Amino acid sequence: MVKKLLAAGVLGLGLLGLGGLAQQRTVEIEFWTYYLSPNFDNYIKGLIADFEKANPTVKVKWVDKQDTLERDLTAAIALGKAPDVVNLWQDSTFAAAQNGLLTPLTELTTQAALENAYYPNVLSIFTVEGKPYGYPWYGWVDQGVMMYNPELLAKAGVDPNAIKTTDDLLAASEKIKKATGAYGWLPPIKDPNGASFLGRFFLEGLSVYDAQGKANFNSAAHVALLQKYVDLMKADVIPQELLRKEAFQLTNELYSQGKVAIMIGGPQSLNRVKESNPDLYKKTKVVAAPLGAAKLQTGGAMDLVIPKASTKKREAALFASFVTNRANQVKFANVVPIVSTARGSENDPNLRPKDPADPIEVAKGMVSGSGRFINPGFKPPKNTDDIFKNFNDNIEAAFLGRKSAKQALDDAVAFWNANAK
Repeated sequence: MVKKLLAAGVLGLGLLGLGGLAQQRTVEIEFWTYYLSPNFDNYIKGLIADFEKANPTVKVKWVDKQDTLERDLTAAIALGKAPDVVNLWQDSTFAAAQNGLLTPLTELTTQAALENAYYPNVLSIFTVEGKPYGYPWYGWVDQGVMMYNPELLAKAGVDPNAIKTTDDLLAASEKIKKATGAYGWLPPIKDPNGASFLGRFFLEGLSVYDAQGKANFNSAAHVALLQKYVDLMKADVIPQELLRKEAFQLTNELYSQGKVAIMIGGPQSLNRVKESNPDLYKKTKVVAAPLGAAKLQTGGAMDLVIPKASTKKREAALFASFVTNRANQVKFANVVPIVSTARGSENDPNLRPKDPADPIEVAKGMVSGSGRFINPGFKPPKNTDDIFKNFNDNIEAAFLGRKSAKQALDDAVAFWNANAK
């Protein structure tokens, strides 16, 4: 499949100034990924081999970075040793673009070709001040599907098909905790890499910014929503440990132990369950995820960027477009349940479940082609790290009773607006 679509996926992307590439001497580009080795060595190495076979004048050196990626990128650029293609995400792309470290893609690929290759909503995630800076790669939807332990729900008298909204989910969680001692659902409260509770506002139809771009998430409705979750934590319907561990990680740990009944998210949530508790994995059922009042799916994506300091931008663009074309994204989705960000994926027959009895396959079939629904909810501010840390500190203060919900949101909004410059 990859070989058949190679020409369409690369040449069809409208790369600029590549006509004489085949006549050039062989060059090596350096490709950095984020946390993809060793789990996906076979896929990435196969991808590189396919690319090099089709483009014999370009060799790819692959380096997988993990916790230090952003720091290493800044250092490499400062030392004049910039990599050529780098795997980032929304916040890091936004910050790097604002700091003048990245190449606008339209210097290498036409805008029309980008819009034809990727879902416009995902392309917009990596657009900063009107310019696209990232070739969209693999994505995810936060709500995705609802995966549940049928034995715990049955014991609590909860009908999974009746859980249609977030309010339904919270009510079910109270029943499950009371009847079984297990938690129902663990909502995102605090995330060291973002401001995940802001998503609660967005999903319930509450704004993050006003018409002038100022933070305004401290209205009476915002305060009431935060207070609802504070009260749930006080009642131990959701655990205080959510202030110390990101919800995705904690949910995966506790679901596998039978201490959480419901997981909301993408199919990848089930990988750990499959490994650590095969019996529970086989019992797990999958249905459509409940949504908030706004009826939206939040989510995000990773991308491939080209540093401004790269001396091999055209070859880098050729490779980045190849990695992110639909054929290769679909292939990746069949290795690990990511969401393809390439246009037309919703109709790709290779994303249909291969085993309707396997929970991951069922979930993958429901979400792998849903890239057109990815919506991060809001654009990150400048000074992202400081602002998100302040937001999380204030949210934590509300949950621990150190501040009222109103004071916490008032303080977070004031800091946000004073520092988002």
